[in-house]
Amino acid sequence: MRMDEMSSAAFAEAVKKDPLVFLPIGAMEAHGPHLPLGTDTFQPEFVVNAVCENVGGIIAPTINYGQHSSTRNFPGTIDISFDTLRSLVMDILDAFQRNGVGKVVIVSGHLGSVHRAAIKLACERAARQGLKVMFLSDYELAYLKKTEVCEGMPDGHGGIIETSRIMDIRPDLVSSERTEGGFVDMRFMVRADAESCLPQGFGGDARKACKEKGRLVNQFVVDTLTDLVRKNFEG
Repeated sequence: MRMDEMSSAAFAEAVKKDPLVFLPIGAMEAHGPHLPLGTDTFQPEFVVNAVCENVGGIIAPTINYGQHSSTRNFPGTIDISFDTLRSLVMDILDAFQRNGVGKVVIVSGHLGSVHRAAIKLACERAARQGLKVMFLSDYELAYLKKTEVCEGMPDGHGGIIETSRIMDIRPDLVSSERTEGGFVDMRFMVRADAESCLPQGFGGDARKACKEKGRLVNQFVVDTLTDLVRKNFEG
């Protein structure tokens, strides 16, 4: 069930059954010239919809913005601050608890370390207040397939795995003209122009991506998260 399509009365009635509530967190971020800015939104929404079909529950509206560093100065990246993101997630979790929600799964499409830290702090606060909460990025599961899908090649932001996944989820948004993006090792230096570590705006050989790889990874992520949810929230 989608929360935004429910009436207030219907939501109140549903909460009495102690449902699991899913909160997808996406982003508006450059992923090279071949992928859409909403790449980090389409992936977690796809995963959450599929997992919810498997285990039941309510899907809350997606947060479509996140915190970004290495892609911050690329056209189309719309970022919010650490404090804004932490406060936003904190306020939403507070509101869930005020409405009687007791179980939440947050799935972020963006894997940035600062982005994840902001969300994790909000989750820890909610857990101390009694909420049972799970938080992960779907990339953390997708990258478990890196060796199999990338065949030993380096991969990262907007590379083989992400391009393949979007080719499976939204093939209409993936450009047929794809190249290889490289990484620049900054050797622990903190730079104001963090995007210089990702000159093309993505990393990995997107030419090696295909829909079949994407379907393999997407199904693995859905199946793995379904098992994690059942293990931690059911019974």
